[in-house]
Amino acid sequence: MQQLVDNRYRLVRPLGSGGMADVFLAHDSILDRDVALKVMSTRYASDDEFVERFKREAQSAAALTHPNIVSIFDRGASEDGTYYIAMEYLSGGTLKDRIMRKGALPSRTAAAVALQIAEALQAAHERGVIHRDIKPHNILITEAGDVKVTDFGIARAASSSTMTRTGSILGTAHYISPEQAMGEHVGPASDLYSLGVVLYEMLTGELPYDADTPLGIAMKHVNGHLRQPKEVNPSVPAGINAITCRLLAKHPEDRYASDAELIEDLERVAAGLGPASATTEMMAAVPMPAATAPTLVAPPPPGGRNGKRRRPWPLVLILLGLLLLAPIAWAAYDFLYGQEEQVARIAVPDLVGMTSDEAEDRVGKDFKISVEDEVKDDKPVDTIVSQDPESGGKAEKGSTISVTVVGTQVAKVPNVVGQSRDAAQAALERVGFQVKVEEAESSFDDEGAVTGQDPRSGSSVEKGSQVTITVGTGPSTVKVPSVYGNTPDQAADILADYELKLGTVSEDYTSEVAEGVIFYQDPAQGQSVEPGSSVAVTVSLGVEQVEVPEIYGLTLAQAKNAVVNAGFKYGAVAVEPNNDEAAGTALSTDPASGTLLAPGATVTIYYSSGPTEPTSASPAADEGNSPAASEGNGENLREALKETFQGNRGVVSEPNNRNGNGNGNGNGNGNGNGNGNGEGNN
Repeated sequence: MQQLVDNRYRLVRPLGSGGMADVFLAHDSILDRDVALKVMSTRYASDDEFVERFKREAQSAAALTHPNIVSIFDRGASEDGTYYIAMEYLSGGTLKDRIMRKGALPSRTAAAVALQIAEALQAAHERGVIHRDIKPHNILITEAGDVKVTDFGIARAASSSTMTRTGSILGTAHYISPEQAMGEHVGPASDLYSLGVVLYEMLTGELPYDADTPLGIAMKHVNGHLRQPKEVNPSVPAGINAITCRLLAKHPEDRYASDAELIEDLERVAAGLGPASATTEMMAAVPMPAATAPTLVAPPPPGGRNGKRRRPWPLVLILLGLLLLAPIAWAAYDFLYGQEEQVARIAVPDLVGMTSDEAEDRVGKDFKISVEDEVKDDKPVDTIVSQDPESGGKAEKGSTISVTVVGTQVAKVPNVVGQSRDAAQAALERVGFQVKVEEAESSFDDEGAVTGQDPRSGSSVEKGSQVTITVGTGPSTVKVPSVYGNTPDQAADILADYELKLGTVSEDYTSEVAEGVIFYQDPAQGQSVEPGSSVAVTVSLGVEQVEVPEIYGLTLAQAKNAVVNAGFKYGAVAVEPNNDEAAGTALSTDPASGTLLAPGATVTIYYSSGPTEPTSASPAADEGNSPAASEGNGENLREALKETFQGNRGVVSEPNNRNGNGNGNGNGNGNGNGNGNGEGNN
């Protein structure tokens, strides 16, 4: 079989196989969905009549729309001429699977399932479609627990021409109606008979008729004796028992006259009520037999729907035969029952932890092993996780041990967020997962590290499945421009052009730039940052001004040091004191102390020239900022004294009276105002 059918359906895996077709799980590449693809067997491809009916009935089935009918999406032919039907895919399995795993269904559940099947058949029959192959294999279970009927129209495509040519019985032998087995006309009542077999199996876990060959089974449907469901399973209520027996009547006219009549009875039984009048009459006409005697299902009372009355002689003869056989049946029952009581009880072995095959080998012929359910677990697939009965007890030899096995091995996904790419990949592969790596922008800190994972950590997922990790590649970056020498508003515009923004604006004193412009930024020019980052700047407050120090009472040398340490230059002027301050005592400054000046400005120091001499004026002494001043320069001092005593004999003026002319004697040879002498460190 080709892997791509009709250039559209890619086969994934087989789902099942029958006499007429094979079913695959396939993926529709056009609509991107999973479908159940049923492909007709190649042995029918050369049968033109079969192919024509297959195509016609597939088209007819596609027109059926009902919640309990599997939808038909498409039909066509593959490249090799094999015909297919694309149907709705349901992953819940079949009703047959459920019965095989867990046995009989509760009576009300069985009635509810039969009701949904009957409603599906009603929708089909109203459009003239006869299923002809109703069986639990063709009843699919949805995830919600509802059921849907599948394979409409395919069985009907196997027409009478095929049967007459081969002499075979079409349909599944265990579920066909008597008229279908005899090759007679098949109608809606035939589907209801097959539904009766399905209902019987749901109630009892067994089939009503069985034989060594399909032909033998078919003949039992025609003339075999029906053992009522209540005989097989005493817990079956009388109402659903009567419905089942009526569905399994040998003659179509003795069954339900319509789907609607059956639906009404099933709705009543599912609700806990008894069936309607016609079925109730059948219940009254047929008393429940003893366990030792065969059971006969009587037809409805005379004057039925078709007005026909049957002769009573066959019934009388059968009853006489039953009376003769009753003692023999009782003896056989007593013998078998006595044998059953003597069946040995042996210890139940512990099968938990084994595989199904290992369990089979372990029990040998002592017990049968039946897989009851499949679960998800961290143990390997097919490992037994529980059993019923449990080990340690005893059970009859030859009885069945039901086991639950691991259907899907799962493992918990470890947390790899924050790890490096290689470390994360190794951690996931070590647990048993496949790894898919995707990349995405991230922060600088997360560059090269895992920033996300799917499924999330702690999830229990199937081993071998794929875990996707996202690895950070770092951010896309920009270079920081220079904003030095700009105002904050100008800087904001410049930064915006680079997808950056102005951050914190602080202020400080500096002599580097004018007041109000930026002299520092962080990050610096040329650094790489993420778009949207902020750049902090510092704005100049200009040069920081300093207070003129207080120098009154200090010696001239101390006053000079105080002014220089404050960051100023100085000039020194000797003046006549108001009081009797000793010569060389600092008196005041200009500008006055406490005044704010820029560093480097010149401050004039006024100091005492000494008390006034009553007889003569004191010579003014000049001082300078350097050893060349009058303090240390003897030659200058002598010149000053000479000038003072030889020609300029005026009185030293007050510090604030500086309108007279005087000669300053210092390094700068500056002019002092008033009668005092001055110096400076300009």
